[in-house]
Amino acid sequence: FDIRKDSLYCDHPTDLRRRAYRTVLDTMFHALVRYAAPVLVFTAEEVWRTRYPDGESVHLLEWPILPTYLRHSREGGNDELVGKWERLREIRSAILGAVEPLRRDKVIKSGLEADVRVALADQNEVETLMTRDFAEIAIVASVSFHPLGEAGAPTFFGDRTVGNTPDNMMHIPVYVTKTTHHKCGRCWRHLPEVIEDGDLCGRCDDVVTRLDAQA
Repeated sequence: FDIRKDSLYCDHPTDLRRRAYRTVLDTMFHALVRYAAPVLVFTAEEVWRTRYPDGESVHLLEWPILPTYLRHSREGGNDELVGKWERLREIRSAILGAVEPLRRDKVIKSGLEADVRVALADQNEVETLMTRDFAEIAIVASVSFHPLGEAGAPTFFGDRTVGNTPDNMMHIPVYVTKTTHHKCGRCWRHLPEVIEDGDLCGRCDDVVTRLDAQA
């Protein structure tokens, strides 16, 4: 929800990423309302009737059959895909753990003001992650990945570095500083293309122009 909120609010209504997210939301709605029905009998019925006032009762629906992409192969899923997302979540957790103390201490107002540097031991993993929009995944201003020992890579655990979280004892050097980029007045992301706070970034300018043209 957090990661895709930006797309839902700020992308153009016909944007493929936004439409894909709405498909996921619809799938989740149909599953969760059925899961809740045996326990929250009246609430689930009210939720279902609000969306489908002329439909049959939620208690007459079949149990949902969902895709198994993010399950292990023994459950009919995909081990490679499961492993990839487990790793992405580990790195995201390390980043969020490093950002939170700065936000708590009022160094930054939100994660969107954070420039993040991450050091990883695997050079191939660094190259792979550089192709992903990890700033979107971590909901920060920017994320750069560096091989351990490279100039500019985090090499220590200081006041602004978290490499050891209580939950999973990860050891990922992460260094966070406040971004110098300005804030888009529509999506609130801090980007190098925004000249002054309140100006629109390229994406938002394009979306607003297209919406104005349609109106």
